[in-house]
Formats: sequence, C-alpha cells, structure tokens
Amino acid sequence: MEKINIIEGLLYIAGDLGLSEEALIMHVPITKIQLENEVNAYSKEQYVIERHGDMYYLKTSPEMEKYISRVLADRPQKKLSQASLEVLAIIAYNQPISRNGIETVRGIASDGPISTLINKGLVKKKNIQDERASHFETTQHFLEVFGLKSLSDLPSDDMISEQEEIDLFFNSLKE
Repeated sequence: MEKINIIEGLLYIAGDLGLSEEALIMHVPITKIQLENEVNAYSKEQYVIERHGDMYYLKTSPEMEKYISRVLADRPQKKLSQASLEVLAIIAYNQPISRNGIETVRGIASDGPISTLINKGLVKKKNIQDERASHFETTQHFLEVFGLKSLSDLPSDDMISEQEEIDLFFNSLKE
C-alpha cells in the first residue's frame, strides 16, 4: 500500500482530532521530509490534508461544500443554548477559569452548560498545580469550529462594542 493511502486512512480514522506529525512518522514508515512531500503532492477532488501546527487533518475540499450542505440541511440543528454560549464566551476570554469563576461571572450554576461544552469537545478541563478546583479552557476544536487560528483572533472589547453599535443602527433602520 502506498504511504499516502496509509496517511489518508489514518487521518480519516482520527477524524476531528487529527494526528500529530510524530504519530504519522511513527505509524507510517516515513521521514518528516517524505511526509511533507506526500502531503504536498496529495490530490483528490473530495479531500484535502491540512496542517495546523504539528497536527494533520483530513478534510473535505471546498468543492464538496454544496453536497455536504445539502445533507447537513436535512439534519436537525444542534445549536448551543444561550447558557452554553455564555459559558463558552466566559471560558474563551478568561481561560483557564474555575467553575466558581464562571459562576461568579454568570451569577448562576453552570454545570449543565459546562458538561455540554465538554461533550462537544469545545472545552476541556485543565489541572493547575497547587489548586484543588478544576479549571476549564477551550480546545483546538473550538478554534476550528469558530474559524480562529489562535485565541488572539477573538474579537476585542473594542471590536465587540463597534459591532453592537453597527447592529443597533441597522436594527433601528428595519423598524
């Protein structure tokens, strides 16, 4: 079997988690340079292999988007609740943050939304040395879902205020 086919199969099985460069080199008898060459030469209409940091992911190509959109449109939407979105924003902007810290900001217990975010792979627990409380932080999956390269791409307070003003302006025109 050709090495690129092994790489493709392993990345397919890895799914959204992807595989590290180290794991691919270890499981596919291949060097770092050979891996880069194989990935750069990879050419399929329906798939692309993307690299983010030292992680590799098999993704569907942009050309597949219209077909995938049709299938996904037929599925029921799995949106996050308002409470989950609030907790996610608190974690994203204050990470790592404890459960108590989240509840202090929200003013309400947040066990349910935290569980939802962990189950969806958007948030993970982080143990901090010399602290008994669990802390939470966003995951690589969070960045991918929201189209961010890093946490520094999150909108700043100034950007959010400006967007709110723009939204208020356009909403007042509609009335």
